[in-house]
Amino acid sequence: MVVARQVFVLLSLLVVCWGLERCEASGKFSFEVHHMFSDRVKQSLGLDDLVPEKGSLEYFKVLAQRDRLIRGRGLASNNEETPITFMRGNRTISIDLLGFLHYANVSVGTPATWFLVALDTGSDLFWLPCNCGSTCIRDLKEVGLSQSRPLNLYSPNTSSTSSSIRCSDDRCFGSSRCSSPASSCPYQIQYLSKDTFTTGTLFEDVLHLVTEDEGLEPVKANITLGCGKNQTGFLQSSAAVNGLLGLGLKDYSVPSILAKAKITANSFSMCFGNIIDVVGRISFGDKGYTDQMETPLLPTEPSPTYAVSVTEVSVGGDAVGVQLLALFDTGTSFTHLLEPEYGLITKAFDDHVTDKRRPIDPELPFEFCYDLSPNKTTILFPRVAMTFEGGSQMFLRNPLFIVWNEDNSAMYCLGILKSVDFKINIIGRKYHNTEIYTVDIQYIELTQTKKRA
Repeated sequence: MVVARQVFVLLSLLVVCWGLERCEASGKFSFEVHHMFSDRVKQSLGLDDLVPEKGSLEYFKVLAQRDRLIRGRGLASNNEETPITFMRGNRTISIDLLGFLHYANVSVGTPATWFLVALDTGSDLFWLPCNCGSTCIRDLKEVGLSQSRPLNLYSPNTSSTSSSIRCSDDRCFGSSRCSSPASSCPYQIQYLSKDTFTTGTLFEDVLHLVTEDEGLEPVKANITLGCGKNQTGFLQSSAAVNGLLGLGLKDYSVPSILAKAKITANSFSMCFGNIIDVVGRISFGDKGYTDQMETPLLPTEPSPTYAVSVTEVSVGGDAVGVQLLALFDTGTSFTHLLEPEYGLITKAFDDHVTDKRRPIDPELPFEFCYDLSPNKTTILFPRVAMTFEGGSQMFLRNPLFIVWNEDNSAMYCLGILKSVDFKINIIGRKYHNTEIYTVDIQYIELTQTKKRA
């Protein structure tokens, strides 16, 4: 998981692009800037009677609970069995305050306790804050939310279905740290972001799921769970402060455990937004649609993950002439590119932009930012497309984001960072568009369909 350094203040704003299909095709969008909980945004979501008052995180809670009203539409036509999702719903939400990542309301243990966990295709372990003393984040107000929003902490002692995983257990992937076969299995997960890791001990407990059909049949899965006693770096303040669910390829990830237990097929699907990109969905066991495009997942070292081969990138309809291997990572906020690909793509983008480029600020990680005129409501930008091995394409709906400066002026930036610390190309969450992506681990492929999330 990677989280871009946030060295400036992003206000809680939504950029609503009306007439989205037309905007995507033309490389242009007209926008109005609204507060996240404004009446206009509520109306665009069709939640006038459900969305709480302005400034309340209840907005996100309502979106998650509303799943039961729309879950019957289903995700896949390729499935032999019904996909499953989290007990409290298949909705995911992107929270700017917490690194722009997508989060889900996940219930664990007996009695079932909910947690707001980040979803990360770039790692494997599902862990929750647990026995972490004063370092635990117990309320979102501690990380910058204006009002109190208490968070739950996982406690193995209060869950009747919790059991410690011992060092002698085959599931103990950190056995080299064990003092004896009978001791509790320790773990340490190092993430790509500098000085960011979680350490603790492994437990088994119940993950509460339901079928994605009208029956909403409950499904209980025994999963490997990290009791996160110590989190550092971004995990302590900027992202995944209430836990992280790894969706990777290793056998202790949730998708792998569900498949091994024959609860679902060894696949899952995710999508990110439609009208606005704050809302998404996740389903386990989803095999996708019959008309989806496919690209193979490629092996990476030292750990297997979701890497894809990009055979071409075009900007404004013109091929840039780059090929690269990149991680497809929902746990990374922005896209990180190595040189020379970074320079070629950003220069091609800059050549098409007519607005005045701002001087590079050494305090900001983004090098391509542009001034936005006070009364301007339209931004013209070149269409950016990535072509993957196999022929599938991903058109970036909007590679920009708007920032309000301290002097109340506005600018917009290209959400691509030069990959310096990571030594690898990463396609981050903000570049995944509104199509449905299916990861079929059995056949080692990533698929996408033009159907909307």
